[in-house]
Amino acid sequence: MVSGRQMHELLKLADRQSARIIFSGDTKQIQSVEAGDALRVLENESRLKSTSLTQVQRQITADYRNAIQELRRDPEAGFEKLDRIGAVHEVGWSDRAQAVAQAYAESKGRDVLVVCATHDEIDRVTEAIRASRKQNSDLGESLQVPRDVSLNWTAAQKSDYRNYRPGQRLTFHRAVKGITKNETLAVVRVEGNGIVACSDRGEEQTLTAKQSKSFEVYERRTIEVAAGDKLLLTANRRDANFRATNGEIVTVSRVDNDGRMQLDDGRQLPADFKQFTHGYAVTAHRSQGKSVDSVIISGDGMQKELFYVAASRGRRSVQVITSDKELLRESVARSTARQSASELARKARPGLHQGSYRGAAAARELAAHAARHDRSIPQQTWQPSVTKQVRRERTHEHSFGR
Repeated sequence: MVSGRQMHELLKLADRQSARIIFSGDTKQIQSVEAGDALRVLENESRLKSTSLTQVQRQITADYRNAIQELRRDPEAGFEKLDRIGAVHEVGWSDRAQAVAQAYAESKGRDVLVVCATHDEIDRVTEAIRASRKQNSDLGESLQVPRDVSLNWTAAQKSDYRNYRPGQRLTFHRAVKGITKNETLAVVRVEGNGIVACSDRGEEQTLTAKQSKSFEVYERRTIEVAAGDKLLLTANRRDANFRATNGEIVTVSRVDNDGRMQLDDGRQLPADFKQFTHGYAVTAHRSQGKSVDSVIISGDGMQKELFYVAASRGRRSVQVITSDKELLRESVARSTARQSASELARKARPGLHQGSYRGAAAARELAAHAARHDRSIPQQTWQPSVTKQVRRERTHEHSFGR
């Protein structure tokens, strides 16, 4: 999921450190959020050699494993295989969230994950699952707990003071003058020279566009949490007493009257860690990299890479719950893959060579070709004219530097 810009920075860093890089990934899965599918471009456009793993390890059920292998080769045929093994269920739209909740309840005792096509679907499914768990006494007493929801602003949006509103939260992922890493400030007002924000200590600071690269913008909301709930952590934290990974799913063992949450793995969420939500259902992007016993997919449309990632998360079983089987089948056949500039250029000019050398490698190749060509031509004696001024050589050739 590394973008073109990120890959460029990574390669520059490796070059400065004389480091070796080993790339590991699957270009059939979800691409980067930023522009440029860097790993796929390297795999297809460069002369790097790849080693492929061909044996499926995650799926332990033969029918399920065969369907996933076919889904990778041919999405429509793979969807047909899932349908034939009874994994695809069509229900009415109004009944879909309840059908997902029932499938979740029937998977009791297993590690199960629900993957939804949209955030609205996640909200409906989560509400249905929690209602079912409350009815079955799987959850303890609920409390309203504050949390911070990311607004997912771009760098340009964060630099524009007009976007800020009082009450928004600014959480710093790196320290700046007067503010520590992981500290959160509340926006008080916007002035002509910046944003005025207040810390928990009551200290006000004016932040400029330059500092916007050091924080993310959140909105404070409340969420109902009970003992037994699953939470999705949505930020990284590397403190001495607490470590968290963005995308990690945890289980709450206890919630005290102050809203402090104890996890079943022994950790306690710090008072200033507010980046979490319910962890019963996630998007396909969030599911990538996870392995569970059972996976349940809910939606009417999910493109090729998204569906492949979602369907392949399970070890033992997969269930696809949809309100329109044909619409989902059609969407699974469509790809989200983006073409690189080289691929588009070859469409316009099919003669363009793929994997051609550039920079220093191209210079060496041209020099070798020139040397071979020079040996095949009879040598002639050449004397420069003394009447002409000798041309001064340049000390640096930019094309070779590239």
